[in-house]
Amino acid sequence: MIILPKGPLDSLEFQIKQDKTSNQLDQEIAFNVQESVISISIEIKTEKRVWLTYMVYDEQKVLRAQFMKINAPQPLVIHTDKKKTSPYTIYGPIKPGKWTIEISILTAEEIGSSINWCTCAISFNKDLIEKKADSYLWQDSENPTFNLKEFDANKVYNANNKWFKGDFHTHTIYSDGEMTREDNMISAAKQKLDFFVATEHNLVPTSWFSETEILVIPGIEVTSPLGHFNILSTSTSPFSNNRLKDMYTEEGMNKILTADYGNAVISINHPFLTEWKWLLSETPLNKIDTMEIWNDPTYPYNVKATERALLAWNYLLNDGYNITGIGGSDSHFKPTATYEGSKEPSLIGDPGTFVYCNKLTATNVVRGLKKGNVTVSRGELIQFQIDDLIPGDHSNITKGTAKAFIETEKEIYFEWILDGQIVKKDTTNRSEYMFNFNENDSYHWIRVDVRNVDGSLYGFSNPIYFGDKQPTLIKWGQLLDLMND
Repeated sequence: MIILPKGPLDSLEFQIKQDKTSNQLDQEIAFNVQESVISISIEIKTEKRVWLTYMVYDEQKVLRAQFMKINAPQPLVIHTDKKKTSPYTIYGPIKPGKWTIEISILTAEEIGSSINWCTCAISFNKDLIEKKADSYLWQDSENPTFNLKEFDANKVYNANNKWFKGDFHTHTIYSDGEMTREDNMISAAKQKLDFFVATEHNLVPTSWFSETEILVIPGIEVTSPLGHFNILSTSTSPFSNNRLKDMYTEEGMNKILTADYGNAVISINHPFLTEWKWLLSETPLNKIDTMEIWNDPTYPYNVKATERALLAWNYLLNDGYNITGIGGSDSHFKPTATYEGSKEPSLIGDPGTFVYCNKLTATNVVRGLKKGNVTVSRGELIQFQIDDLIPGDHSNITKGTAKAFIETEKEIYFEWILDGQIVKKDTTNRSEYMFNFNENDSYHWIRVDVRNVDGSLYGFSNPIYFGDKQPTLIKWGQLLDLMND
């Protein structure tokens, strides 16, 4: 740890040099806060654009600020007044004592030959509210959708019992996205979303832009060179009790993943996507609630990664795991932008993940997600049921008819998946599958994949289960070994 001299009350400035022997950079700097401080502002400059993140902890080691230096506005301000504090900070009393800032950069290769790569200036009692060019760049404290301290997970956004369309993977300018929070709200409304989860890289939102009919749920994408996972519907940051440097080892990442986040959902993101695939072989499978089967369909490399994820999911379901399959747009771009090699724009809500809820609340979205009352689609809702059972439910019958239906004029076909095998294909928007299990069989599952006529994925349902099975696979590496046999 670097400890800065006390210095004058109004400001401190320091530089951090590159350690060329390390594959990543992580420094913890202590600075002294004196009496009567009502605001701390921090601004970091680098010699080149790098993936730099920092966390600020107060004298009680409580996390007070989170920041990623890519597109987010500076300076970051921690203030006693919530109307003057930045997004992704916790406003409140600023007590004297030794505060710390942990500064981390993903890989040393991003810095190249730079030596004095980072200059950090910390100012006290400097009211920077006049720098607020647009309200959406700061905390809209007059009428926020939520403040993390006061987030009401039981607030009802829609009182109906129905399928609600959402997105579990989104970004803004506060990590590496190009859209503001306001842009996300506008785009989500155009995509007819009922809810979405805000999942910046390594940052948990402490507020949101404005009052709206769309439910915004706080989350985070823990982003390591070893893999990415979401914590969905969390009221705390994983870096409250862990540190950024923990992300650079398998032991540290598994400590973050297996920590207690209350009723939050742990979801592995794009597990087979090129350099962002999940590399943590020791990850305990029983700690995974959901898996992002389908990441942004407009990103060309996701075609292969999605099919690989569907295969892995089949293995996990066959082993007895009831892990919910979901989608996530991983939206970064403005609505008109496309990835190289794609003719379609990358949009929030593509694919859409539909969750059945008895009233739309964050609590009910989490409940439906954990139960597996979920279907995923690039178009209309995939309706799949057996009698009055829906995806995620458990059935005691051994003989019956499963039904699937989509209200679409697109040419699609159903693939009926029984215990991981395609048992029927049906080129229609309405299909049925008759099943008849041996009464001695203890475990089966049925779901549907839906494809366009060219074979590309249109969507999929989660399974309806028959019986239970004790899993034999324990760790992620065992799953990979099984898939590679």
